[in-house]
Amino acid sequence: MDPYLKAWEEGRYSDMYDLLSAGAQASITRERFVQRYQAITEGSTILSVKTSYTRDERLARADKQARLPFTVVMATGRLGEIRQENELPVVYEQDRWRVDWSPSLIFKELSGDNRVLFEPLNPVRGSILDRKGRPLATNGTVVAVGVQPGQIKDEAALLSALQQQLQIPPDQARKAYENAQPDWFVPLKKLSVEQARAAYQKIGQIPGVIFRDETDRVYPNGPVAAHVVGYMSKVTADDLKALAPRGYTEDDMVGRAGIEGWAEKTLAGERGARLSVVTPDGKTVKVIAEKPARDGKDVQLSIDLDYQRLAEQALGDQAGSVVMLDVQDNSILALASYPRFDPNQFILGFSDADWAKLNDDPLHPFQDRPVASSYPIGSVFKVVTMAAALDKGGFTAESAFDCTGRWDGLGNGQILGDWLPQGHGHLTLFEGLEESCDIVFYELGKKLDSIDPNLLPTYARGFGYGRPTGIQGLDEASGLVPDPAWKQANQHDGWYLGDSVNLAIGQGYFLATPLQVASSYAAMARGGTLMSPVLVLKSGDQTFQAQSQGTLPASRATLDVIRRAMVGVTADPKGTAYYAFQGSGLSVAAKTGSAEQAQGPDTHAWFAAFAPADSPRIALVAMVEAKGHGAEVAAPVARKILDGYFKR
Repeated sequence: MDPYLKAWEEGRYSDMYDLLSAGAQASITRERFVQRYQAITEGSTILSVKTSYTRDERLARADKQARLPFTVVMATGRLGEIRQENELPVVYEQDRWRVDWSPSLIFKELSGDNRVLFEPLNPVRGSILDRKGRPLATNGTVVAVGVQPGQIKDEAALLSALQQQLQIPPDQARKAYENAQPDWFVPLKKLSVEQARAAYQKIGQIPGVIFRDETDRVYPNGPVAAHVVGYMSKVTADDLKALAPRGYTEDDMVGRAGIEGWAEKTLAGERGARLSVVTPDGKTVKVIAEKPARDGKDVQLSIDLDYQRLAEQALGDQAGSVVMLDVQDNSILALASYPRFDPNQFILGFSDADWAKLNDDPLHPFQDRPVASSYPIGSVFKVVTMAAALDKGGFTAESAFDCTGRWDGLGNGQILGDWLPQGHGHLTLFEGLEESCDIVFYELGKKLDSIDPNLLPTYARGFGYGRPTGIQGLDEASGLVPDPAWKQANQHDGWYLGDSVNLAIGQGYFLATPLQVASSYAAMARGGTLMSPVLVLKSGDQTFQAQSQGTLPASRATLDVIRRAMVGVTADPKGTAYYAFQGSGLSVAAKTGSAEQAQGPDTHAWFAAFAPADSPRIALVAMVEAKGHGAEVAAPVARKILDGYFKR
């Protein structure tokens, strides 16, 4: 009976029915037969059926009937593999062998009027915690607001109230409950506990309106750290291609971004179920298969909720990023991105207007700026150029320069300007970093190019640029360090002196993420050891720590000179961030940056630092998109954070 078993494997239930005996077909209609197989297959999360049997060559037509042993193996999403040894009863009629079917051929324990009962056993999803164990995502109470049709007394008043208070269109509400039984609860919308409390005061006494507590995913801090934590949303058909074997169905939610997405398997646990044969009145006859659920495990992050709030408040409503790193272990204390979103809305549901506002926002609120966005970084790159110039270019801290505000060193008649139009006058390389003199760094870029056009790009990569930082838990951009080979391959053009000069001030084709900048500055604060940033401290039973990514290409003496010049950025009256840090009382090694962008006239404002300068505890990057100069826009953001961190 290969055709019958083959049809079962392929889900061709109507073809199976064609192979039944006359008696079997008389006992069940084709529609009911197909419907029963479909319902049991879907309801039991059966993903595939494989059968095998040993053909009995002694089967004689004179016998008219036989029982053929066969094995069926069902792969399920919830119960693993169900394997049964059974017998296929066949009878010879109408010149062929036919299956004398009964319900026991679905499961051998199934007979008579009994039915199959599938009971899902759902795990509890693990929580996402900050470094102090405070929940960033957990399981809590939400309130489902709905109606019980049998209790409705004034439908017009009820529908009007639902529309006015919950923005549920009358047609949508009526369609949801019009075919429901009178005693059914028909959910219409989920609310937070706070929202439900306010809504109950207005519509809770209307006959037919029901408020019911449910357990669901909640984000106690709303939009705080939203990009890091991520969100959950309904499983899609594409998701099910990978998730159905793990027991997910179209009604489930799945982690979609951030840690919710990255740690989905750890957080979700393992779904289980019980598959039983029960009598019509619900009494269990036999348990066919059972698999207990395994609760999800927690994920603990290095984020400190207090510092995360501090960073977000300091950034305010300016599009941009803040990164705070613990210098000792390179763990991330805060990772702020603006604009943000509230992950609770993915659980409670968006109104069309709210979703359009988020989805159509040109600032892209779902973009995780500190990690996934790359930008030109302007003058914060100058520490790399200075390191290469001191180590390989023959310069010293006292090398002298004259800045008139105009530079014609390209030799092609093109004039490049300084950010200070009147120029900085006579100054040393040390002072050039303090005052961020572009013309000093044009000269450095020109000299390095003459030695080797690949020299500065190589140093940039040595400082961690142009490659992922190695952070666990979030998708990150690699940034871009251009060099002659890259330009030829991607721009189909040669490398010119102007490319090196642009790179020397962090412009041109160069791109980096705020996290890369912070990680690079943290390495300088540690004396040269480059490490991967740590966001996830523990995921289930697995722990994480920073991995060494080599040593900065600069000598210790060079880094010491750069560090002292960076202190002058905030402490010397000529330093670019001096006014932002007046009265601070904290020694801060820093660099400001104002990076030109291709998309508009306004510059990106950067500030990168570590503090205290003589014994660094944190590295910090503040970046504000298209808002002006780093000293005027980003430095004050950093000042607020440093004051809060050191409680000054």
